[in-house]
Amino acid sequence: METNAAAPRTPGQNWDRFSQVMRDYSILNHIPYKGTFELTARCSLKCKMCLMRLDPEQLPEYGRELTAAEWIRLGEMALEAGTLDLLLTGGEPMLRPDFKEIYTALSDMGFLLRVFTNATLVTDEIAALFEERPPQDVQISMYGASSGTYGRIAGWPGGYDRMVEGVDRIRKVVPSVRLKTTIIRDNADDWEGMRDFARERGIPFSTTSLPMPAIRGAKADCRACRLNLQELLDFHHKYKFNIGGEGCEPPSKEERLPLYCEAGLASYAVLWHGAMVACMTDNDPDCVKGYPLEEGFDPVWGRLVGFREGKVLPEPCKACPCYAECSTCAIHHHAETGAYDKRTRYACDFYHIRLGLPLERSE
Repeated sequence: METNAAAPRTPGQNWDRFSQVMRDYSILNHIPYKGTFELTARCSLKCKMCLMRLDPEQLPEYGRELTAAEWIRLGEMALEAGTLDLLLTGGEPMLRPDFKEIYTALSDMGFLLRVFTNATLVTDEIAALFEERPPQDVQISMYGASSGTYGRIAGWPGGYDRMVEGVDRIRKVVPSVRLKTTIIRDNADDWEGMRDFARERGIPFSTTSLPMPAIRGAKADCRACRLNLQELLDFHHKYKFNIGGEGCEPPSKEERLPLYCEAGLASYAVLWHGAMVACMTDNDPDCVKGYPLEEGFDPVWGRLVGFREGKVLPEPCKACPCYAECSTCAIHHHAETGAYDKRTRYACDFYHIRLGLPLERSE
């Protein structure tokens, strides 16, 4: 008797396969399959290494927060254009008193919603909303394992207890919850406590140890608080971290591309003031390609296809043996150095030493 039939796929495997097929098809046909709505640049925390938080008094310099009605209209436009996967983020999206209104409307449109949050504002009402309309994924940023650490990093000691309460509310009603942290000097000693917090709750936990400098007017000074090279090496050795994996997606060592995600090909972001960009972390003044509410979704999306133009690998990266492990893309190089073709020495030196290779000194 022949037994060549493949084993049945699990639901998770089926979703992964579906997601990959949709991504590949969308890239090939330039369909905006995956979107991000940055509902606000404001946050309930004031983390000293934050990539993009703006304080309320800074907002008028850059624009006006969109209203709930405008976000809902953008959702309708995105759905018509082909978006299926939609991330709601900030800042802290739940800081908006109309978060429930926006979330409910977008959920009713049928999007596969994802939410990024620090969980400090997760009320019973928010938990009930997620129970009634579960997001496909919630990722929670955690910044320490004590009130003292939250006070040093985020300026709010009480934020720790609020985060714990928020995590426990969410995990009771959302099937897919993940915790993530960014390591700087102030919370490096808390890493084991954060890992254990996640383990006790059965929640996946990931770590960023090479944070990027602030972008788009944010005032945080990442360089002043992130681990120096020796501290970073000691941290990785102490906790036996695997090498690599901190980029958005794993790059191909064979292709050697300056950008290896779907940004501008199948994904986009609409910033808190209504501007569309290919990548939220792009700090180029020319990254804004238009305003969909004013010009229409399709014309602005069409301009994103040129996002990769002018972005090249720094010369040392073209043959670097660390390329796949480093996973530093052109956007990250630009945020660190102000140029797409100039490498970030911080990551470059770290990965060379970590892999036991001589430092790259050419530019």
